[in-house]
Amino acid sequence: MFTNFKIDQAATFQGVAFLSVDPKTAFKSDRQETTKDGTPKWEVQCVAMTRDLFGRPQNAVLKVGVASHKRPADGLAPYSPVQLVGFEIGVMEKTKRNPDTGEERVIGVQVWYRAEDIRPLAAASGKAA
Repeated sequence: MFTNFKIDQAATFQGVAFLSVDPKTAFKSDRQETTKDGTPKWEVQCVAMTRDLFGRPQNAVLKVGVASHKRPADGLAPYSPVQLVGFEIGVMEKTKRNPDTGEERVIGVQVWYRAEDIRPLAAASGKAA
């Protein structure tokens, strides 16, 4: 079972900055993955800052999947503030089947991030770059 949630970037993070982008490759392969319709998949890495319950900054590197025929974030310098368009998180249960009884039990979750596009924050807000 899995669920996707839309993320309000401005309400969730103090800031998001672009780090890098690379083709998303198939497991144990150097072949770039594609969607069912043949659109290449990319892995965009960003650093995102939130605040904990005590107001202290907490930073995390997010690996965000983007499907695009052109390289996302082309021309963006590392550490540029960005907007992740159509940003969402997916959560899927990890299960394990008992070989004796056939019963499945949840042993954790797998989390992933996805976006439709990535753009400079200045362009997203309409401010001059």
